[in-house]
Amino acid sequence: MGPDGSRKEGLAMQIRNAVRALIIHDDKLLSIKKERANVGIYYALPGGAQELDETLEQALVRECREELGVEITDSHLLCIREYISNNHEYSFIMKKVHAIDFMFLCKIDPIADDLRSVRADIGQIGIEWLPIPHIRESLLQPDKLERPLKFPGRLHEFYYDFFVTGKVGLLQSESYLHTAASRSDNNNRGN
Repeated sequence: MGPDGSRKEGLAMQIRNAVRALIIHDDKLLSIKKERANVGIYYALPGGAQELDETLEQALVRECREELGVEITDSHLLCIREYISNNHEYSFIMKKVHAIDFMFLCKIDPIADDLRSVRADIGQIGIEWLPIPHIRESLLQPDKLERPLKFPGRLHEFYYDFFVTGKVGLLQSESYLHTAASRSDNNNRGN
């Protein structure tokens, strides 16, 4: 059903799972550099759709191997976000997409400046380590920068929450884990 309660016949949109890798080293974020004629240069997180019979972790490893040419050495789920392309300014890039993005904080090997894709995505023109202070400036004061960084729709919001306000992050994940552990301890004491 649509938001107004009506059924949308013949317009079934499948919801897909996708993984995204947040890789931070030396105050820099590893990013996929992309270019489209109607957007210009913009940056995205490495990752992509989960394939049939593939776990989220396997999808994460495969996507990072293909797009970055690296191996994931450690990862944990940071957060989950929903992406509906029609709700964002760059919806023409990925039309009619409804995805559940699983955002992982990752460590990789090798850590290098000259990474190369094994199988680049459409529009991918490079891989760059973006300085986190430049990301923050691009989010907070893009008009004051000669070349502010561009991030598509929902990723822009995620970066703002992660790098500027701290609404998304390890502290919240640890807090959740602590709460869950406390509940488990309390339940065990009752037995």
